[in-house]
Amino acid sequence: MNPIVDVHLRSLAEHIRLLEAVVTAPLGLYSDIKMLRESLPYEGTGDLGREELRERREMYGRMVDDPRRLALATLASVGASLDMLEAARDDAMAARLRDGWIPRARMVADRATAQAAGSLRADTAKRVRGLYIIVDPEATAGRDVRAVAEAAMKGGASVVQYRDKTRDKGLTLATARELKALCEAYGALFIVNDDADVAAACGADGLHVGQTDLGMADARVALAATQIVGRSNNGVEEALESERQGADYLAVGAVYRTTTMGKSGRTAVGPDTVRAVKEIASAPVVAIGGINAGNVGEVMRAGADCVCVVSAVTEAADVAGAAGAVVGVMEG
Repeated sequence: MNPIVDVHLRSLAEHIRLLEAVVTAPLGLYSDIKMLRESLPYEGTGDLGREELRERREMYGRMVDDPRRLALATLASVGASLDMLEAARDDAMAARLRDGWIPRARMVADRATAQAAGSLRADTAKRVRGLYIIVDPEATAGRDVRAVAEAAMKGGASVVQYRDKTRDKGLTLATARELKALCEAYGALFIVNDDADVAAACGADGLHVGQTDLGMADARVALAATQIVGRSNNGVEEALESERQGADYLAVGAVYRTTTMGKSGRTAVGPDTVRAVKEIASAPVVAIGGINAGNVGEVMRAGADCVCVVSAVTEAADVAGAAGAVVGVMEG
């Protein structure tokens, strides 16, 4: 046997054992992972004794805080080994595995990846709550977006989206990285508008797209499996289609008439549309458009999980105070 093939077979055996320990649900997926290990034609793939299995589970549990992230890292290693075995054209064992075991392993690995990453995205989406602001150089009254974002978070904003349609990508990325670090310091989510490459490169929590921006499927290809994607919607039908395509949260609006960021031509849908989307959608609903401290209570009563406020906060003389006023009504 080619020694490189041998190394990767040994790696696969150990990594599949690790997956058995951390991917225990759903039962069908666990069973398929176990069957992969049992059907791998390599020494040392038999069942472990109860005590050895317990010791391994404890060891794996000490490696990371979240077993889902350990599973994803392990699945990446599995994928690399499968790639190498498929490329080993002069080895009989590799050829034997390519006949059926490797395609089956890829299908199981894809399911396990979707399971772990989907669970992590769902946890992130649950944090789409409270006050969501968008910082855009065109809507900060001439102030630096970083200073405005920090002031808003001091006032209670829990989600920050960065939107910049004017600068080159290199400058946008540098600012996005600084905003990401700020959001981490304040415990807020950081979302990038439209630019999937920037979102991926800066490690943003997610990406936000419009109806005519990058499609959901294409966005998923560009992003890490754990990054969420939110999508703008002008009504119930668009929201349902976005959720069907896998949007992790649904932005609904403009709720009220607004001229911020060139949205003067958008028809206001009113709080009733927010209520209608909330009644039928399972993803978090973010109300956006023309919202301020005076009308945010009405939007919350319509069932919004999160409220996006732009000019009423980002163009206010006292950004932190304006954010705090909105949050106060939301929590009152």
